Amino acid sequence: MTYNKLLRLINKGESQTLDFKRKVSTPYKIAKTLVSFANTRGGLLLIGVDDDKQIIGVDPDEEKYNITEAISKHCQPKPEVSFLVVESDEGRAILLVDIKESEEKPLFVLAPDNTKKAYIRVNDKSMLASAQLMKNMQKGIIKQPKKTLNKTQSVLYDYLIIHEKITVKQYAKLCNYSERRAKRILIEQSLNGFLISHDLNKEVFYGLA
Repeated sequence: MTYNKLLRLINKGESQTLDFKRKVSTPYKIAKTLVSFANTRGGLLLIGVDDDKQIIGVDPDEEKYNITEAISKHCQPKPEVSFLVVESDEGRAILLVDIKESEEKPLFVLAPDNTKKAYIRVNDKSMLASAQLMKNMQKGIIKQPKKTLNKTQSVLYDYLIIHEKITVKQYAKLCNYSERRAKRILIEQSLNGFLISHDLNKEVFYGLA
């Protein structure tokens, strides 16, 4: 990758498939990012770039070591990654970590207390995967193409393309359903792989799979 191409990539900003880090803070924390990419659609991790898109630069050998240590100690099973170093015109090195989407899902992060948690990529964040999502991953369930969506799915799809997530209360209001009916439909759409549920601060919300 050329430096100019890297600049164009950075200018796009963080997304579901792109993340910036100034440096690897701890192997455990970076393992969450690696696993979240591998459990979703894969992506690129740029180390040596600040959140505001400024190129800071790093020691690529040191960061490669930290990534390798994170994979060895905290990722089960291990994600497939490759490295590329690109230098800025000022001689600052940026380490590109290409994380492949895993064929063996879910991948887990092993915490220091030996508990295991799965993470996925939601927009530009690494988020804890729900129990239902992990089951869907194990079954290899994926979202249906838009052309095959039924009426219920089309309403959800159009809403989520704009708003990205929805709760039971929001869906009930959107369709003028009771909360009980809205919850049942959202659970059904999660079970068939169209939606995925996320737990955030003890609140469940749903997004596109």
